[in-house]
Amino acid sequence: MSLPCPQARPLAALALLLPLAVSAHEVSEPGSVTLEPVIVTGERAGSPTAPSVREAHDRIEQTPGGVDLVSSEEFQDRYAVNLRDMLRDTPGVFAQTRFAEEVRISIRGSGLSRSNHLRGILLLQDGVPVNLPDGFGDFQEVDPLNLRYVEVYKGGNGLRYGSSALGGAINVATPTGRTAAQQNLLRLEGGSFGSFREHAAVARAGDKWDVYAGVTASQSDGFRDQSNTDNRRFNGNVGYRLGDGAETRFYLNVNDINQEIPGTLGYDAALKDPDSVLPMANSFDTGRNIESTRLANRSSLPLAGGQLEVGGYWFRKKLFHPITGIVVDQQGDFFGAFAQWAGEGVLLGRRNELTLGSRVGAGHNDARVFTNAAGRRGTQTGNADEEASEYNLYAENRLWLTPSLALVGGLQGVLAVRDFQDHVNPAESADREYKGLNPKLGLLFTLAEHAQWFANLSRSYEPPIFSDLNQNAPAGCSSTVGGFADLEAQKAWTAELGTRGTQGRWAWDLSLYRAELRDEVLQQACSPTTSIQFNADKTVHQGVEAGLAYKLLRDFARAGDSLTLQQVYNYADFHFDGDAQYGSNRLAGQPRHYYIAELRYEHPAGFHVEAGIERSPSGLTVDYANTQETPGYTTWNLGGGVDLPHGVSLFIEGRNLSDERYISSVSATTNYSTATSRNIFYPGEGRAVYGGLRWAW
Repeated sequence: MSLPCPQARPLAALALLLPLAVSAHEVSEPGSVTLEPVIVTGERAGSPTAPSVREAHDRIEQTPGGVDLVSSEEFQDRYAVNLRDMLRDTPGVFAQTRFAEEVRISIRGSGLSRSNHLRGILLLQDGVPVNLPDGFGDFQEVDPLNLRYVEVYKGGNGLRYGSSALGGAINVATPTGRTAAQQNLLRLEGGSFGSFREHAAVARAGDKWDVYAGVTASQSDGFRDQSNTDNRRFNGNVGYRLGDGAETRFYLNVNDINQEIPGTLGYDAALKDPDSVLPMANSFDTGRNIESTRLANRSSLPLAGGQLEVGGYWFRKKLFHPITGIVVDQQGDFFGAFAQWAGEGVLLGRRNELTLGSRVGAGHNDARVFTNAAGRRGTQTGNADEEASEYNLYAENRLWLTPSLALVGGLQGVLAVRDFQDHVNPAESADREYKGLNPKLGLLFTLAEHAQWFANLSRSYEPPIFSDLNQNAPAGCSSTVGGFADLEAQKAWTAELGTRGTQGRWAWDLSLYRAELRDEVLQQACSPTTSIQFNADKTVHQGVEAGLAYKLLRDFARAGDSLTLQQVYNYADFHFDGDAQYGSNRLAGQPRHYYIAELRYEHPAGFHVEAGIERSPSGLTVDYANTQETPGYTTWNLGGGVDLPHGVSLFIEGRNLSDERYISSVSATTNYSTATSRNIFYPGEGRAVYGGLRWAW
């Protein structure tokens, strides 16, 4: 695969050459720079239902494709309020804060044109889906302070958790009584925009039992008007060892999220008055309030020479969502089960690893709509039942052709059902059924202990979610679609080539990919709060995901200190492929070039200082006709922290210190130059300073 742009070549070429310099001897020594997760010395071993950071890292590195694992130590000295703050340094993850804790995440163009909520990625907590059965979800239900690590399986590599989505899977792992970094933890944080957060956690483990419980409360006035947050979250689990290699664990997750929504702005307002809102945001008191409770069990036991993981879950989610003109009021109950068996044996005289899995999810959502009376329910105008189910079977086999070369093959079957019953307009009731088969083929070559090459080809199949299907096109949309739309599932073939590893002071992680899509689900904004979805014919997503780190200095001021430069560069070339209306125009929603760098000094006495830059030189394409782009931007960040006696740590973090005014996200439209509503821009947050205290014992 050739590199798709000249600007991407220098960094990619350097990373591609690094494995060739790896010799047969040990290539990594204590203190060498690494893009691997930060792992605490003396970390306790994990358990069958909850691997430790080291165990999870060793497992994820056996994937023949783009993956990453981020431990909680990597963001514990930041004011991390959402997945963007946690995955900031992960190559290939494009994440932008829309406002407060609301974040938009895209991996390889997943959910590209969707400016809100979760689409195109399977999000899990402890292997249990956060997504609803139709694939919809909210990133806010994940608490960064109640996590031990985050696994990112990009694209077809998400088969590890049965994902059939273009973006793959993200799994966040809760601490347990055995894997928590501390037995007791108190954390207090505060800063700009009236932000304050409190967190407490306890972890205990005995011979048979272990328990973890963590609670977080956060409040903020927000950078913009009408962006106040007031949230409470609880995460807990109890594990019991059944015997040698067998364990069961019960999880409880509770969220009470109250979030005002400032909405979009026009182009000039977003750049000149970014903390403002449109008058309708205040008059309708727009917001998104979520109450959710999730119960789950995960059990692991030896079976037939391998390890079997089985589990089930139930969760209830209430949504109160006042937006312009209406109030969306929903309550749903959702349940599911999963099973996965993994074992190692001999096939054709060679080492062989086989994984078999299934995932089933279903649920019912009571969807009501009212007129908006200053943020309260007015007259009821909508009453519908939404029922979704998904059935997923998958298998993956890894045959080691040589001790260093593995051939990986996989196959996945997907069946998804959408049933919509409209009790106000029965004629618009409908149901849809989607079936897909996704093969996968890959190679993993271990050149040395800490250097790998990989390649794979995979197919994804992504049925539309209910908010894609339920459409009422208002004035301002070019489509006449109404009611339950006849949308096709989005299909894609993705090819990937890459390498990762460490060599002395260097560390690298590089993937080149090309996805050819059919029926990509794209969005057209019709008003500040309304949009419709449609299927494009053929589109292409191709790009480069590169991470490169170098330890510039070591032991230069005193023994044990270091100065490290870490960089992430994403190149995204997403475009129509010979479309009848848009030709080969760029798709809207993601910049072509995106760069993050951080220079970090660490001192053995326990303090560190870091300076960072985030740069998007080309900005965002706004519409499919390519009549408008947002300006590029550069933000500067500075932070530091110190470890004090008795388990006390302090940190301070400054963001966007130059107070750059920029646009972080857009609601894509077809033709901005002729659009009746041009309020489609989300401004980036201005200068902010946060600090915190952490006490662990």
